[in-house]
Amino acid sequence: MKKESKNNWPEFDIRNWKHIPVISRRIATEEEARKGIAVFCLQNAGDEHNFFEIELPKMAYLINEETNEKELIVAIQAEESKYGIVIGYRNPKGGNGACLLNELDFLNDLETENVTKKASS
Repeated sequence: MKKESKNNWPEFDIRNWKHIPVISRRIATEEEARKGIAVFCLQNAGDEHNFFEIELPKMAYLINEETNEKELIVAIQAEESKYGIVIGYRNPKGGNGACLLNELDFLNDLETENVTKKASS
């Protein structure tokens, strides 16, 4: 899916990833998307549109299927719709984006700890 602009989505220190605001266990509102709190608001997504149960925030790698390159992101929003499971994320270097769940490789606790330790050194 496409990346969004960096407006309202500044760079952040990956060591503070747990403190990033999230939209969890509910669907984002249009107002939250407009204010830069939610990455997206799915309008007209049908009766099956609901939040997707996942612990947020959560570190992951966004995998580029064409190049197999990995980009570190933090998932902050998850919703299930007729389009599939859509994940909204923040990039530590600034900006945000949305992707489908299958485009992500979530980090386990040890991998997450190693990323934050590496950022501290």
